[in-house]
Amino acid sequence: MPQRGRRLAWAVLSAALAAGGSSAGAQFDPARVTPEPAAVAARFPEPAVTYPTPAFAPGRTTLPSHDEAETFVAAVAARAPQTVTTERVGTSQQGRAMMLVTLAAPGGPSASRPSVLVLAQQHGNEPAGGEAALALIHQLAGDDQALLERVNVFVMPRANPDAADRFVRATASGTDVNRDHLLLQTPEARAIATVSRRVRPDVVLDLHEFTAGDRWVKKYGVVQHYDALLQPATVGNLEPSIAHEAARYFLAPVRQRLTAEGLRVFTYHTTSPDPADRVVSAGGVQPDTGRNVNGLRQAVSLLIETRGVGVGRAHLARRVHTHVTAALTVVRQAAARGPRLLAVTRAADAAVAAGACTGMLTIAAEHTPARMPMTFLDAVTGEDRRIVVPWRSADALRVVRARPRPCGYLLDASETAAVERLRVLGVQVTPTVADRRWNVEGYRVVAQTAGARQDARGAIDDGAPIAVLSVRRVRRQDTVAAGTWFIDLAQPLGTLAAAALEPDSQNSFAASALIAAPERSLRRVMSMPPAGAFGSAAR
Repeated sequence: MPQRGRRLAWAVLSAALAAGGSSAGAQFDPARVTPEPAAVAARFPEPAVTYPTPAFAPGRTTLPSHDEAETFVAAVAARAPQTVTTERVGTSQQGRAMMLVTLAAPGGPSASRPSVLVLAQQHGNEPAGGEAALALIHQLAGDDQALLERVNVFVMPRANPDAADRFVRATASGTDVNRDHLLLQTPEARAIATVSRRVRPDVVLDLHEFTAGDRWVKKYGVVQHYDALLQPATVGNLEPSIAHEAARYFLAPVRQRLTAEGLRVFTYHTTSPDPADRVVSAGGVQPDTGRNVNGLRQAVSLLIETRGVGVGRAHLARRVHTHVTAALTVVRQAAARGPRLLAVTRAADAAVAAGACTGMLTIAAEHTPARMPMTFLDAVTGEDRRIVVPWRSADALRVVRARPRPCGYLLDASETAAVERLRVLGVQVTPTVADRRWNVEGYRVVAQTAGARQDARGAIDDGAPIAVLSVRRVRRQDTVAAGTWFIDLAQPLGTLAAAALEPDSQNSFAASALIAAPERSLRRVMSMPPAGAFGSAAR
């Protein structure tokens, strides 16, 4: 970044802070961070580039607050009002603004250009993504503004502002917002869903950080060696064209660019906190994370994680630079793909809609077991350690349960909570207006136990039990009363609706009691709706 640009950014930010912006940092205590051994730290030299964002103010030892992030964005927007706009798209549980920053050519976002949505700091103790989002906003409003002639960019730099200020992972209610993108239990997840519904992104980039030591030291005596871990959407019912677009035109260039910067890259992975469990898993395969839910929206949905959890501010410039490099590569790729990217995502929308009533629907899927050679660093000497680990791959999913894809679903008129969640997701829900006979499958619950939702690390630690259901389908003809809700799968979000409604998956509305009694209130529609069910209006 040119020196003049850095001086200008600092001048604008300093003026904004002097006019009333908060300078109180997040609740991050550097004294509680255990320093890395010098030999390990030496493996992660800082890059030559610097960024004019709040965390890198001279002498800064803390991390920025949400107020500081807002102040910085406001200063950038004031400098480039034709390019940058900001708005409040929701409110966190503790009353902080959920901020959306729109970067577009003069005249605003255009449907003729692909759209990129960047989500940062869904986990509040992963600060590099949030800081990189601010740097990306600054870069696109300045040196890389010409990209906005070919792409629209939307950024949520603090997707979990309460947690960012408290420097913790979860929301104020204890919910992991990045496991809440289907159930929408939190206002934070609802705000993100609202943005996704409105923007209809063609690409979504989710910025996180991964644990550097801790469980890796306990299990293997090593710390993480990689700078960046990458993963596309890995979920059942993902359109193959979206997977191809992500792998060839986005992940491959990002890997190439990061490697050229001297950064080490690998597939995203994690492991459970149990020291006896030495299995390493690629990221989750459930339709609950932002990465996977956005994949079911037919977006090229990418996760990038940097080596940050547990090391405080150590190597922060390197971590932020990794995120910024990856994000700019993604934006440049979207701009370069242009109409071809739009054609892929819109064709995928059409393919999902056309798939209603045909083929098979994956209800539950899981990783496939393998073994994987990986490189770590010795936790004391910092030397490379090559270890072959038991690996749970997400490259090819094992289908645990599948059934024929229905034409749609019926929900009883009383199921207003489930309908409201579907509509926040963007799913079209239509009430019937006349009693008619429908060809349906009902659900008979044959077993039910209490359980917990699982992710790649084990049980999700949000304290919310679920009903683990086993169901049998019963084919029949029912008289469906006027006012019953119909969810047509002949729509672009059809597979997302199915993920929410098929009761015997861990993330279903029924499993979390959003649908109280699926055997009475939820049915699968097995043929085209009968004439007259919706009055004279076309389906």
